[in-house]
Amino acid sequence: MERPHLFIEKIMPIKLLNQQVYYENGGNPFKGLHRWFSRKPLSFSRASVLASLLPGSISLEEFEYLLGIYSEGELEFLQKSGLSKEEKEKKIKSAVKLYKTPPGSKRIQKVHDYCEETWGTRTPVVLDAFAGGGSIPFEAARYGLRVYGSDLNPVAVVTMKAAMEYPLRFGPDLQVDIDKWVKWVGDEAKQRLAEFFPSNPSQGGEPEKVQNYLWAHTVQCLSCNSTVPLSPNWWLDRSPGAGKKGQWCAVKPIPNLEEKRVDFELIRGKKGKGTTILYHPDEQFLNPSEQVLGADDDKNVVRSSPSLGGSISEQDARTTAKNDLLEFDPNDYSTISRGVGKCPNCGNVIEDDVIKSQGQAEGLGHQLYAVAYKKGKGSLEFRIPTELDWEGFLNANDFIADSKNRNRWEASSFLPIQEIPSNTHRGPDMYLYGIYHWHQVFNPRQLLTLVTYVEIINEAKAKIQEECETEKAEKIASVQDDFEKVAELEDYYRAKVESISIYLGLVMDRCVDKNSRLTIWDTSAIKVNRASTTHSLNLMWNYPESSGDWRLWLWCAATVSDDYTKLCGYLGIEINLSNIQDIETHAEKTIQIDAASADSLYHISDNSVDAIITDPPYYDAVRYGELSDFFYVWMKANLQDIFPNIFINELTDKDREAISNPGRFRNMGASPEDLANQDYEAKMVLAFGEYYRVLRDDGVMTVQFNHKESGAWDTLAKSLIDAGFEITASWAVSTENPQNLHQAKKNSVSSTVLLVCRKRDPNAQQAWWDDLRPEVANLVESRAPEFEANDITGIDLYLSAFGPALNVFSKQYPILDSSGQEVRPEEAFAEARKAIANYRFRNLVQTETAGFDPLTQWYLLAWDAFKAREFPFDEARQLALAIGGFNVSDLAKTHKLLNSASGTCKLLTPQQRLKKRAFSLNDQEFTCHHLVDGLHAILALYQEEENLQLVRRFLKNTGLVSNDLFMKTLEVAFKVIPETVSEHQVLLNLWLGMDEIKAKVVVEQLEIPFQEEAQLNLFDS
Repeated sequence: MERPHLFIEKIMPIKLLNQQVYYENGGNPFKGLHRWFSRKPLSFSRASVLASLLPGSISLEEFEYLLGIYSEGELEFLQKSGLSKEEKEKKIKSAVKLYKTPPGSKRIQKVHDYCEETWGTRTPVVLDAFAGGGSIPFEAARYGLRVYGSDLNPVAVVTMKAAMEYPLRFGPDLQVDIDKWVKWVGDEAKQRLAEFFPSNPSQGGEPEKVQNYLWAHTVQCLSCNSTVPLSPNWWLDRSPGAGKKGQWCAVKPIPNLEEKRVDFELIRGKKGKGTTILYHPDEQFLNPSEQVLGADDDKNVVRSSPSLGGSISEQDARTTAKNDLLEFDPNDYSTISRGVGKCPNCGNVIEDDVIKSQGQAEGLGHQLYAVAYKKGKGSLEFRIPTELDWEGFLNANDFIADSKNRNRWEASSFLPIQEIPSNTHRGPDMYLYGIYHWHQVFNPRQLLTLVTYVEIINEAKAKIQEECETEKAEKIASVQDDFEKVAELEDYYRAKVESISIYLGLVMDRCVDKNSRLTIWDTSAIKVNRASTTHSLNLMWNYPESSGDWRLWLWCAATVSDDYTKLCGYLGIEINLSNIQDIETHAEKTIQIDAASADSLYHISDNSVDAIITDPPYYDAVRYGELSDFFYVWMKANLQDIFPNIFINELTDKDREAISNPGRFRNMGASPEDLANQDYEAKMVLAFGEYYRVLRDDGVMTVQFNHKESGAWDTLAKSLIDAGFEITASWAVSTENPQNLHQAKKNSVSSTVLLVCRKRDPNAQQAWWDDLRPEVANLVESRAPEFEANDITGIDLYLSAFGPALNVFSKQYPILDSSGQEVRPEEAFAEARKAIANYRFRNLVQTETAGFDPLTQWYLLAWDAFKAREFPFDEARQLALAIGGFNVSDLAKTHKLLNSASGTCKLLTPQQRLKKRAFSLNDQEFTCHHLVDGLHAILALYQEEENLQLVRRFLKNTGLVSNDLFMKTLEVAFKVIPETVSEHQVLLNLWLGMDEIKAKVVVEQLEIPFQEEAQLNLFDS
């Protein structure tokens, strides 16, 4: 069967997509609906889908029009004008943001026309069985294609149903019902939880409304037996707005050895030097009428605390009496650092193992140290806690500890008592501090709040069901003889109950994310950051609790519930002016979301899928199951009766999950890492085997992959090849937000590589690697300028080269070496990396590369590729192998160029290398075996002395100044070392003074001509 030539195999608008992806780094309702990890941008997914379906015969301008970039008039101008591409782009600068722009009926019709020509059907079938956050199915649905989206993870499945199935089924009119029931749950919660969140009596003016309670975990000091609140600092508000108003705010720990506790004073004032606050305490803080204590875990809560006298130090009181400003740095009063605590009362160091042992034995305690509140429409204010605040917490603890309540919740499966698995990444970490079950991730009042929400949501579902049954009965009565219509009504009202219930559950999950012992108080923006901010779940030493009676549900509902209407707009569905109960269909778009493992697509027939566009799990990059358990236990409590087949397990299915997870393979007699990698590869082979089965013979599969480790690429490629695919094209697009916390200040891959796959000729013959090796290198080098022209640089350039390498490597099967052994894809990647290294070094030096020692090449290319001081050691190793000429283990031990630990490495500064005696600044002792040593020597010398004359003398006496290779090394280092790195500024200063250095050296060399031979010998030694 002849394959249709597709647009994605010809070209991709890389620069345009880079720009569009950048637009999506802000929030949008599709991303905000529910937290998912590593969700691909919508614009990138749209381009991946369309380019995989549209014929290669269309122009780039028409493809961009079909994406939604240009209007029809602009397209006509672009097609008829004789301008160059650059001139066209200057004439028309589109401000369209694809992710929020539905394609429109004319573009959809045109796409369908092209699909009919290419695939023989106007609406080809698109599949993504690793759908996750749902970006690919969502974009395919926007173009009215037939879509199959599935995932093993129930959290992903429910989120996709909410984002696509129900908006397409009901349209925007359903928002009225969602709003109604969201409000009902909120009203009920406010009434039932009010007694646990009491407010201080109003003393004239607006009443106080507490928004957040700020807690610190506590331990007992073994030396003085004081309760010690643990926090790395005591900031409350250091936002830009507070800084402008002179209202920076923090609390100051006040030792109280007599009562075996730590009290707090509120500090508010203007910014001082560094991170200090300049303040003058108000009298109300000199003699507070009451103060509160902390608590142990929910088994040992301290029930009351006596009133206190003065709560600030005598020295501060004397300073205040003189009307002087006090100075306070919240960072200086830290009680925990790197897991080690310090008692403010006696100064005793509380070791890490002591904190952990107390946590495991009785649980960490909790101390309330500040309360954030508002009065009317005023700005957020802070105060020290009162006895009333503490009583609310105690009442909540008593209520949730009551056996009658607890038994009722457990019987209804409302309480998440599931154990955190010990073979997960975070499980053992949680165990260290006494957290063994998911309900322990919340303090007692947080847990009561969330369980109450679950209880109310389940009551709401019963009422929704009752309403729908009444409406359905009325409709059926009028069409009772029309069995097809009756079936439609049954299905319609079933789906309506599902949809409203899911949206209530989504609001609930956002509440979970914003209200646990894992949440973060963001002092720079005075807001609560969710527990899932990063790709991990971490216990916080101090954490915020939101007021559960009003603030938590109200805030989360406001950011989730109206996303439904926005998603309808994204899908191009307009409000239906007729009544929703008339069961109008809002679009012909069809989508099916299933809970299914990618290795068992039993619901899809052989050879029935036209195009597979998929974003598979990235080796060990994100542990989706472990992370989503945090949400799953609550989603199960809310939706198990709605989707019994989806929420059948106690936790997410990690046994079938296709990730490399060493935790699952401990104590099995072999390396857990090796076993995990083998397991991942086996599962990917099965998944791609299923893809091969369901894909038509002339179909296309486009795989999105984003990972920096060569092992991940080797495994993915081997799985593809073993399943019967070959790679016909590849493209790299920048898809990751560099500001994400899991990437900030690290060398992270920002590009996703698209691998375009076809079924390999079943009659393809074996080939010899020695014959293919030069072909790989030539193709990679020929594509490198094209990648760079599309702003693909650094480590992304090396990864982009893997696509062309696979293009050569995957066409024949198997590939054998000279001994007859099968060659893995990693050999092709090594050849690609070597080709890029050679290409980049030639471009950097702009001259012959002969003479540059391998160590110096490695150093310059490391900065060029990683653009960061810290990066994975495996990448350092791979780059060293690409260059050759030295042993990679010597980078740290012999050459002292880097430090390495836990899989990462860090380039040492010139000063650090000098201290390790990697080179000498004594020109009589210095020997330049490697140009990088000479470079670091003059950098260290200038940083120590800031004297160009000393650098001049060193360069002269060592002969480096007259060595062209060294001067080129200096020039290249200035190019590749980022401006944010200290070495760059030193290089700039040296470069500006280089003419002066050279001029003086030349004069002196003329006077002492015999030095020249000595200099050359010195370098050659």
